[in-house]
Order: sequence, then C-alpha cells, then structure tokens
Amino acid sequence: MLEAAARSLSGAPRSRRSLEERLITAGYPEEHVRTAVARLVEIGLIDDERFGQALLDSRDRSRQRGDRALIQELKRRGIDDELAQRLLAQRAAGETLSTEPVWGATLRVVEEHGEGAEERAARAALAKLRLRGGDVRAEVQRLAHGLARRGFPSALSWRLARERVESETRTPMGEGGTDEE
Repeated sequence: MLEAAARSLSGAPRSRRSLEERLITAGYPEEHVRTAVARLVEIGLIDDERFGQALLDSRDRSRQRGDRALIQELKRRGIDDELAQRLLAQRAAGETLSTEPVWGATLRVVEEHGEGAEERAARAALAKLRLRGGDVRAEVQRLAHGLARRGFPSALSWRLARERVESETRTPMGEGGTDEE
C-alpha cells in the first residue's frame, strides 16, 4: 500500500486529501490508505503547505489569478480553507515589488505605485489581454470581464481596464462610462 501511494506521487505532487481520494477510488481499503498516507506525511513526502506554496508560486509565474480563483484551485487540489487563507496572507505580506514594465505603451513600472500582490497580478494578467481596436467602451468591458473571469475583484478589474484602454487610445474616460458590476 505504501508503495502504491509513493508511486502515485511520482507523476505529480499531491495534497494529502487528493492522494487519499485517488487511492480509495483506485480500490484500496480506506484504513490502509489513511495509514500509508499518514506515513508519507510523517517522512515528509507529502506536505500540504509546501504543495500549496509551490502551486501559488507557479501561478504567479504563469497564469496570474485573483485570490478568489486561487482559493478555489487550492481547494480543488485538496488544500483546506484555513491553510489556503494562510498561504494567501503570507503571499500578500511577503511579496517584493516588481520593476518590470506593466504593458507596452505606458511603460509604467509597478514599483512606482506601491501596489499589492493582487493588483500586480491583475496588471500582469491584463498585459496578456490584447486590445482589438473596437469601440472604446466595448474594449473596457471586454478587458474588465476577462480579469473578472480570472478571479480579480470587479472594481479593480474595471479600473485597470479603463486605465489600459485610456493609455492605448489616449481617450480619457469618465467613471460613469461603463456598467460596473
């Protein structure tokens, strides 16, 4: 049983709960699964905190997401709510400021704004969304919705989308021009 649990970890890291569910679904007796997984935790092959931190680090490098989306992913991967909240709090408190340009035409540097982790991630995600050159209001709406789908707060999504479109089109927009959700 211990060997089967260890083999299951060789493909990809897993949380304790995820590994237990996988082995029970594969037909192993529940009491044997719990004993084997407890042993793997004891010897350090399974560490939910390390797994969760690695997942957050990976998402910060590749697929920027808001805290809401990150919590959902951590829960889906078997990390409990308390640990997920703690990991996100540590991430927010310990982040260093980036000095990379946020997006092409504006060349504003994130460090200048003293932004939090959530806003830096939203700006990075927004940088990946392409302007299509259509109606200004439609562009703002499309970009804001794209950020919201990635789990960023609505107000932040709308503000950054407006800033992005303004900077690219040089068309100032008032606060009242969009349907903020």
